[in-house]
Amino acid sequence: MAHATRGHRSGTYEIERINKVDKRRLSITFQHAAAYQPQVVTLHVDHTPAAEQMLQAMADSIKVGDNGDADSAWESSETLRQARWQATTMLNRLAERGFDTFADARLDVATLRWLYEPMHSNTKRSACWLLARAVRDNHPNGVAISRALKNSRFQVEDSTPFIYDDAVSDAIEAAAKAVYTEYFTAQREIFERLGHDVTGRGWLRIPAQELIDWAERAHPDLSQPGAPQPSLAAPYEQQVAWALTHPRMFGYIKYNRTSPLRGPQIKVIGRALYPDNILITAALILHCLGENSGFNASVLLQKDADTLTYLGSDYALEHNVKARNRSEDTRPTRLTSIYTAGGVVETMTGLTRFARHSRRDLTAPAGTPAAVVDRLYVEHASEPVEAQVINEFRRINAWKSPTFDKYWDEATAGPRSEVSLRLSALRYVAQRRVMGEGLTADVHGHTPSTKLHYTAHVLPDHVFNKHATAAQNAFHDDAVAGFTVVADATEGPAADLAAVDPDRVMDVEIGVCTSGGNAPDGSGRRCDLGIVACFTCPNGYRTVDHVPGLLAAVELGDIIERNDPTEWEHGQASHLRFYAQACLDKFSPMVVGNIKRSTDLVPHILTVTGMYMEMRHG
Repeated sequence: MAHATRGHRSGTYEIERINKVDKRRLSITFQHAAAYQPQVVTLHVDHTPAAEQMLQAMADSIKVGDNGDADSAWESSETLRQARWQATTMLNRLAERGFDTFADARLDVATLRWLYEPMHSNTKRSACWLLARAVRDNHPNGVAISRALKNSRFQVEDSTPFIYDDAVSDAIEAAAKAVYTEYFTAQREIFERLGHDVTGRGWLRIPAQELIDWAERAHPDLSQPGAPQPSLAAPYEQQVAWALTHPRMFGYIKYNRTSPLRGPQIKVIGRALYPDNILITAALILHCLGENSGFNASVLLQKDADTLTYLGSDYALEHNVKARNRSEDTRPTRLTSIYTAGGVVETMTGLTRFARHSRRDLTAPAGTPAAVVDRLYVEHASEPVEAQVINEFRRINAWKSPTFDKYWDEATAGPRSEVSLRLSALRYVAQRRVMGEGLTADVHGHTPSTKLHYTAHVLPDHVFNKHATAAQNAFHDDAVAGFTVVADATEGPAADLAAVDPDRVMDVEIGVCTSGGNAPDGSGRRCDLGIVACFTCPNGYRTVDHVPGLLAAVELGDIIERNDPTEWEHGQASHLRFYAQACLDKFSPMVVGNIKRSTDLVPHILTVTGMYMEMRHG
């Protein structure tokens, strides 16, 4: 994502390059911003021409693909992984119908639409567009059929989201705080025992290289590559020096359940210096709930060491990248606590400095530092090239660990084994909490419609009803505030109308006439100027009671325009509609809309029509 002053900032899972499209293995090898190593997506279906065609359509849908076009909009590896499931479903159903290639001329629109029928409505559209590309590039009538598919309309179905009740969400947050604090305290203790001042936040900003340089100067033998682990009886300082200079002896090793380290103390030191999935999971929970920010998982996982722009010592702007709509924004945050959103970013920037330093040499295909180098939510890996943004599997693994068990409040939240961890549900929790700040409060990244959808799901009925009533009252008050009670008016047109003898006032459907229907020149004769003149006459006034008549006048103008071109061209119908609409525009749209929905306009249209026909030539 390009920015005028910050250049390109990668989304969490942004695909950077396609390495290979292997039609023999039905796989796509690619690199993305969330991991250093190439990733592979494979279609696990029967090897048919249709499978190869679908695989190529997937590759061509990626924005950085070799055969990209205007429809190549996929940027995220998560989109590609979801497309794998969609493609598998459609290919299996295609085989059920006896087809093995999209080049078969017997394939029609109805059959193709049947391929994605089992999918949820929210995923049908993307599946349809993928299918349209495969058909366009292979079917004899591909362009026309592809266009027909892309013109399909899909009904959006509301889903029932997974949400936490208050007791469970509070317990999750409390456990995460305790775990996070434990890791924070462990690394701070290392700095304190090495003689650093840890009374403020300054120790979090000490560069990793400064401590590594100290270790190499103070203990050169222990700092050499391949130096063995100090004995269990070695002084604390020596064990720290060895840990600082041998990051590959720590961290996650896939499929390896045994640690090469000896003794509990070195493991404690390593866990404090090189964050594991447990700390990262706890920090993600607090980051989402901190200050009710409600960041979604993709935005959270994109955070890096440059996320904060400091505004003094206690405040900052937190930079966010939302991949789905390619938007970037900043959110003000406080740094007065390690548990605020900004406090979590600052703390994790410090706690991950040694892990980030260990992967500093990783480069992207363009030769620049790989995006994963400075990401905060990356579990430290023994081999730097295995570094990747923490995935859902590792988050679930962390949540099930005994570390969280120590701090779980089972008395109020129930057994922890029955509570799954879902970042999307925590976003609902933040939404529920932020509503306590008022109707205008919201979590990060919501449009008004999305906020409405979230609010409908996260609030208990009694709270939702309270807010709905408050909103209705606010609408009512805003609408009423735009009106003036004629009898109470002291200035303006309303005061002029109030000063007129009620016996002289005549209702003329689209307003009131204060000359009793007589000509405005004071002659006392009946007015013959026509209905349109009422809008420009100094004796004409319109109140909210005349909205039905004004709506009827607009409707009459529409009827004449559609059915009587001569009258529309040479009569006064166009003027009538113009003035009536101009008057309606002066009233609150909400009031006009409510009256239009709740009023039978037919008698008003008949009245206005009679007045127009009787006086149109006056």
